Amino acid sequence: MFQNSDFLDNKMSAIKDFFKKKKTEAKFKLAGGGHKLGEASSAPTPPKQTKQKERAHPSQSAQQAGAAALNRFAGQDQKDTDADFQRARQKALIKEQARKELEREEKIEQEIAKIKLVYGEKDEVEIEGPSQLAVQGVFFRCDLVSDELASREDMKLKIKDFLYGQLEGEKGLTAVLIIHTCNSPREKVELCVETLSKYIDNIVNNPAELKFRKIRRSNKAFKERVASLEGTHEFLDGCGFQVRQMEGPDGQIEDFWVFPEENTDFESLSAMRDTLKGAEPVTAEIDRGLLVIPPQQKMCRDLPQDFFSISKEELKVEQGNKRDLLERESLLRTKAMREKEEAKARRKYKYCLIRVRFPDGWVLQGTFNVHESVSAISEYISSCLETPLPHILSDSGSGARLGEGEAGPDATLIDLGLVPASLVNFCWDPEIELDLASQGGAPQTYLREDLKLGR
Repeated sequence: MFQNSDFLDNKMSAIKDFFKKKKTEAKFKLAGGGHKLGEASSAPTPPKQTKQKERAHPSQSAQQAGAAALNRFAGQDQKDTDADFQRARQKALIKEQARKELEREEKIEQEIAKIKLVYGEKDEVEIEGPSQLAVQGVFFRCDLVSDELASREDMKLKIKDFLYGQLEGEKGLTAVLIIHTCNSPREKVELCVETLSKYIDNIVNNPAELKFRKIRRSNKAFKERVASLEGTHEFLDGCGFQVRQMEGPDGQIEDFWVFPEENTDFESLSAMRDTLKGAEPVTAEIDRGLLVIPPQQKMCRDLPQDFFSISKEELKVEQGNKRDLLERESLLRTKAMREKEEAKARRKYKYCLIRVRFPDGWVLQGTFNVHESVSAISEYISSCLETPLPHILSDSGSGARLGEGEAGPDATLIDLGLVPASLVNFCWDPEIELDLASQGGAPQTYLREDLKLGR
């Protein structure tokens, strides 16, 4: 067997040597004849050039077809060039108009900055509104606290003081209200509620796991999501947690919130979690500032500073630039420009003064938030009617009925363009008018008599 293997190897070696020899001989043949040293070498004979076949001249029809094809390509290129030019020109126009708009806005901002630099920022001062104002100011009420009226900021302080004053009686539930009421923004409150609920879920679902019963107070997530908000300390205390010193992950003694092992009142703990998740902040309601104006009495139109969300200086600058409005409307503005201008117009006002004129000449006045809906006006009117029945409100300027269209009664006052002050007309619903006519006619008075006498 080994002999056969050696025999095959020898055969393969011989075959390889044979092919190697053949390749060497082929190379020598390609190199040409040999010559002695010192002899002049003969130049190699240049290869014979093959005669190229002469190209046939195209026929007349082929020439015409080629010319037509070239014309088509040239026409298409010209069309593409014209379209590209128009697009580039349109883009340049829009860019130039945008640049002008930005320059105008920059100029306005510079003027505002100059005014503020000269006159300085004015601190907000609570003053009694002058008698000629349409409304003395914007006030709020909170029945949970008291019947007193106060400004928005003062009412917030009153609510906060009231809640902290209730901690001694019912710590856990009051702490829930403090968390929802005294912290902002809402996203941060929601994250806190979610984190606290997770702590309680872990304890309720795993009562035997001791690791879930303790919360390290120095934990970064706990400090940012929970400890930084008002009312969280009181909430954990109200749930039964206790502050204890224990060994931390690195072996150091640290403070922990601990739910004791002997505490097995998981039902109360779950109830506190559900209360926390379902609670709402304590808010103050805007006082309508009810005012009844008799027929023929002059109605003041001035608004107090409370109605505005920007300073008087900024308003003066914006009013001084109204002459640019027509020019801006004539320009081709981008959608972003239009939305920016609309947003600026909306941020001017926080509240809206609505006057409702009745067929007998009496006028009912009320103050609303700009984001309230038409239905809020209808509810306010119904509470002041002698006979609360379905009715219709229409804009005194355009005659359009409020609460109709796609948005319906949920349309906000700012979306309807009723801000900052508007006069609307009152009339009974057509079906109500028919019923009243069949019963001897509509009532002669609309507003309650006590409102007329108490004005």
